[in-house]
Amino acid sequence: MRSPSKRRHRKLTKPRRFLRPPEPEPQPQPVRERRVPVPRLRHFPDQGHQTEDYSDLVDASEFPPPYPLKWIYERMERHLPPALLRAPRGKKLEYMQRILAGQAPSPEDFARMERCIQYRRRICSSYKPLHPQLYKMDPRAFFLPSFLRAIRGNTIESFSAIIQEPTPKVYTFPMLRPAFCKMLMNEVENFQNWACREKQEINDPNSLDKPARGTTISDIGMKGMLDDLMRQFISPISKVLFPEFGGGCLDSQNSFVVPYGGDDDGLSFGEDDNGMRMHVDDSDITLNVCLGKEFADGEIYFVGRRCRNHVNSVPEREETFIYSHVVGQALLYHGRHRHYVCPTSGFRNNMIMRCKSSLFNEVIKCKVDFPDWCSECLREHNASRRNILEP
Repeated sequence: MRSPSKRRHRKLTKPRRFLRPPEPEPQPQPVRERRVPVPRLRHFPDQGHQTEDYSDLVDASEFPPPYPLKWIYERMERHLPPALLRAPRGKKLEYMQRILAGQAPSPEDFARMERCIQYRRRICSSYKPLHPQLYKMDPRAFFLPSFLRAIRGNTIESFSAIIQEPTPKVYTFPMLRPAFCKMLMNEVENFQNWACREKQEINDPNSLDKPARGTTISDIGMKGMLDDLMRQFISPISKVLFPEFGGGCLDSQNSFVVPYGGDDDGLSFGEDDNGMRMHVDDSDITLNVCLGKEFADGEIYFVGRRCRNHVNSVPEREETFIYSHVVGQALLYHGRHRHYVCPTSGFRNNMIMRCKSSLFNEVIKCKVDFPDWCSECLREHNASRRNILEP
């Protein structure tokens, strides 16, 4: 029989049981606020809309813009989405102020815009056109019948009847009548002679040209006709051929005529001057049409599309394409498609229209469904994956 002292000792040394502390109640997670998409401004204004009166607004900023706020808001209101056009004035004003707060140009940009406006006003008030019929859209006088039939059809089949794709995403098709090409060249030459007599400086349309040889025809009173050309004729084709690059929502253009080879205003350009080194255009979609005169050579070499990080990378042999100019025949390609121009023998004029889509460029900034990738990026990505997977 065991002694009681040992039992007492065993009882005293028996391990105690500790209760677990109560688990804290889960904290309620905050409800994620659903992001409501903000309606965007329309590309083309509602000209028949009666705008509100914004005369009571005063610009109190340190650098006031060259235009009164009344002028800005009245024109912006015509671009509002249809749902906002019928909203109260305060709601429309708040929406437009939000846009201006994030996208207001800098004072330098305002000054540049003002200089451009004054430059156009000075030319339009002083220069007398040689061919006034060029300043208003006349499809039958400007375009070939085959091009007009394709536009009226506005289908893939009608476009395929005239458009060829000699290399991926570079398209060619007959477009302009020879008479129109000749009139446009004569108009540009007449403007240059007038500018020389009046000692009027001509804005340089292309910073790659040294010295400046081109003429921005948007600045000499043709902007309305060129806007119609973009909206009614280039945009329908681009919507089918370049839907991934904003081809269906083009809303701005910069058009100019640039000469290659020969003598220009008494200046002789050698073989190294009348070509153009490899570059990309400041555009989403570029239209390039040969206007003519007597020339040889001057081919365009397309060397593939690249993103901004690989624009100077070495082109692959299979993506190089050489195009020889034909008078009145158009080239249509993506602005990021790298190309360069060979020296021209003789004299050649080309009309170049650089089109942009503000909606597409806004999406590009947000990187939504449009990552800035190219074939070089894909090649580097696949190489990095192989290095990771290899033991």
